[in-house]
Amino acid sequence: MRKLLFVLVIMMAIGGVLGLLMRQDSGYVLIAYNGVTLETSLWVLVVAIVITLFVLSWVKRILFVLLRPSNSLSKLTDSLATKRATKNTIRGMLELVGGNWRKAEKLLTNSANNVSYPLINYIGAAYAASEQDEHERSKTLLRTAHQSTPEAEFAIGFAQSQIQMRQGHYEGALASLLRLQKLKPKHRQILKMLVSVYTKLKDWDALFELTPTLKKEGIFDNDNMLEIERNAFWALLNKINFRNKLGESNKDLVADVEALWNKLDTLSQDDHMRQLYAQTLISFNDEEKAEHFIRHSLNNKWSEALIYEYGNLRELAPKKLLANCEGWLKKEPHSANLLLVCGRLSQSLRLWGKAKDYYEHAFSLDSQSEALAELSRLLKAMGDIKASQDIMMASLNQASDRLKALPLPQEH
Repeated sequence: MRKLLFVLVIMMAIGGVLGLLMRQDSGYVLIAYNGVTLETSLWVLVVAIVITLFVLSWVKRILFVLLRPSNSLSKLTDSLATKRATKNTIRGMLELVGGNWRKAEKLLTNSANNVSYPLINYIGAAYAASEQDEHERSKTLLRTAHQSTPEAEFAIGFAQSQIQMRQGHYEGALASLLRLQKLKPKHRQILKMLVSVYTKLKDWDALFELTPTLKKEGIFDNDNMLEIERNAFWALLNKINFRNKLGESNKDLVADVEALWNKLDTLSQDDHMRQLYAQTLISFNDEEKAEHFIRHSLNNKWSEALIYEYGNLRELAPKKLLANCEGWLKKEPHSANLLLVCGRLSQSLRLWGKAKDYYEHAFSLDSQSEALAELSRLLKAMGDIKASQDIMMASLNQASDRLKALPLPQEH
């Protein structure tokens, strides 16, 4: 619009100048040839020349069409076909986004041959065919896409892997994704899709090997990364436990568990995973490593679940363990589990009075603590049967307070 306005202003200015010149002096032109003379003004001659040139240009165009009609008609037809195909491609993509798969596939396929870049048409049509469960047709469209644009190998492979995952063909999707990863090792979406495929295939070893790359490239946030590592750790730990049942040496199993834990370092943020790791070390009879892990973990971040496992160490000197626990009590005086462990370790050292005090303190902080049963058993063994029974009755009364209001049979 601005260009048109600018041209009009220029033409008006030129016209004004020419009009002014024509009024001042119209000029005089005399043409004589072979006894014929032509007299006119300069400006009339200029106008006549301009009109003649314009007419000649149109005559040239008409003659070109008449002399080469097939070529001219072909250009006109091709132009119209290209415009129609471009319009249908846009319509097809809109239908694809709108979920009208059949119509989208038809529009995109029919217009592919008449657009300058048919790759988009064939990939879109392949998506649409797959959504109709026409898997063979989808594969054919992808092959056609590759034939039309061989240099677009990555884009076609990416589309193929997405379609395979939607169809549930995870083995095929994995093969496609591994090829793409070789082309672009740090591609974020490829790495995310690999995680999904490995999870679906339960290929935890491969997922385990992929985790360093995921962390280095920052593919997932901490919560998602923790979830991935948690699933991998559970599955791989089950494999290690199965090897334990087959009689493999504890030393080898512990080494594998340690390597697994150290590589999946996000797990240290999860209390339950820390507890599971400690339980595993204890079950494989390596209490020294379990004690070292628990002690350092608790010094960094306190955990009620983890301190409970500290009381399950049976082969180490209880005196040293109790000293460590009483050191933690200065920082965590209200930890019921820590007091329970202190009581058990004191009882192991035959410090009956000290154990009783720890149990009572733990029970006062948490009425659901195992300290209640420990205290009752200890008092009974010490000969204070009445106190033991009173504690058990108090526990039953507390439990009855939590019972739901339900109908009971009437007394007769």
